[in-house]
Amino acid sequence: MTTARNTHLSSAHARPLPTARPSTRQANLGTGRSTDSGYVGKPTCDRCRTDEFVYLETYIPPTYRRDGTVATLGEVAYTCTHCEEFSAHSVPVTWTPPGWYLG
Repeated sequence: MTTARNTHLSSAHARPLPTARPSTRQANLGTGRSTDSGYVGKPTCDRCRTDEFVYLETYIPPTYRRDGTVATLGEVAYTCTHCEEFSAHSVPVTWTPPGWYLG
């Protein structure tokens, strides 16, 4: 499973997220799965409109350059256990999974 890498965003170019999610969802034919190509946000089910049933499948933390700026945003892949929707996208630099830490 791969997730979309957004190489155009960094913390230096951050802007407020719109209240509605942009329609950048692309279906992976034959798998029943979809990924977002440019959305950056916290994991939330589009259909249920909540994170209550979100099961995190993978989390890749952001990477940083030597000067402390963000090189790549973190990425998350998850499934809603209520409606069985799969999604994957970049997450804000400030977001980490509950209880996650570098160890």
